[in-house]
Amino acid sequence: MEPRQEAALHQLVSVPGVVGGLVFDPDGAVVAAEFPPVFDQAGLRQLAGQLSADGYFQSWLAGDQASLDLRYGDGRVVIRAMGGQWLLVLSTPQANTQLLAMSLTQVVRRLRASAAGVHTGEFAAVQPQAAAPPPAPPSPLERLRALVTAELGAHADQALEILAAAGPRSQDLLRATADVEKLTRLFISKKKAEEIGQHMRELLVRPN
Repeated sequence: MEPRQEAALHQLVSVPGVVGGLVFDPDGAVVAAEFPPVFDQAGLRQLAGQLSADGYFQSWLAGDQASLDLRYGDGRVVIRAMGGQWLLVLSTPQANTQLLAMSLTQVVRRLRASAAGVHTGEFAAVQPQAAAPPPAPPSPLERLRALVTAELGAHADQALEILAAAGPRSQDLLRATADVEKLTRLFISKKKAEEIGQHMRELLVRPN
C-alpha cells in the first residue's frame, strides 16, 4: 500500500463510526486496506474477489460516479466506484450519514489523485533539475489552511484534511469551503460555520 493510499484510508477510518475500508480492483486484488486486526485478511481478499467476479456488481457499479449503499441492523456497507477500482467502507449504524458522505467524497478524490500521481512522479524523476525559482507568494490553498488553523484551533484537523484533498482550481476550493462550513456547523455552531465560510470565500475572491 502506497503512503498516499494509506493516509487516505487512515483519514476515512478516523471518522466516528467507520470500522474500516479497502480498495480493490476488477481482478479482485486488494490494493489497499485499513481494518482492525480482528478482521481476517484472507476473508477480506475473498470478499473482494467475490464482488469483482459478480456480473451484477460490475453492472451496478460501472463508471466513476456509481455507488452502492447497503444498510443492515448492525452495520452499513458503502461502495464507491473510482476509475476501474472500488472503495468499500464498513461503518456502524451510529455513523453520521452527512459526515460519512463528505469524508467519502474527499477520500475518493485523494485516492484518484494518488493513482494519477504515480506516473507523474516517475516522469519527473528523470528530468534535469532546474534552478530553484524565487519564492512564490502564498497560494489560495495555503491562505485557506492558515485561516482554518487560526479560526478552528483544536477542531482544525478534519477541515485541513478536506482542504488537502481539494484540487487547486477555484471551483475545487469553493467546494472544499462548503464542506468545511458543513463540518463546522455539525461540530461547533451555525454561527461559526457562517463566519468561517464567509471569510474563506472572501479570501478566494480577494486573495491579496
